[in-house]
Amino acid sequence: MPSSQTPIETTKVSLDAELRNAAAKLRKHLKHATDGPWVTSTVWSPRATCTSAVYSHAHPAGSVDSEVVASGRIRSGYGGIRNPWDAEYIALMQPSVGAALAKMLDIEAEVVASRIAEDGTEEYAADYGTGYLLDIARLINGEEAAS
Repeated sequence: MPSSQTPIETTKVSLDAELRNAAAKLRKHLKHATDGPWVTSTVWSPRATCTSAVYSHAHPAGSVDSEVVASGRIRSGYGGIRNPWDAEYIALMQPSVGAALAKMLDIEAEVVASRIAEDGTEEYAADYGTGYLLDIARLINGEEAAS
């Protein structure tokens, strides 16, 4: 490595911090998301120019506040949601699901912190060695999950 280049220093984040960071990121996004429950509609525009949409039942039907996602132009060939299954999936992942997942991540962070304190290592701290919630946390945090 040339002397003008220095290696990038990475700070290791503890497993419990990774879990807490993911929970905090979820809660930040939940704070701004449209209230649920969310439902789908396969065609929402008068001319059927969209393939699918997601609406919130927490707001009056037809109001701007009730629209969660609405896009996917058929006629012009561009846009967002083309596949109605995408809208169905988005509706399943409504804010209440994110809130429950954030709670699970926080609980796992407490468990992991306790295991690390007891054992002194992170080797078996997450999910008794399986790391499923840690994988989810890493995906939420924008990192590659272990395969």
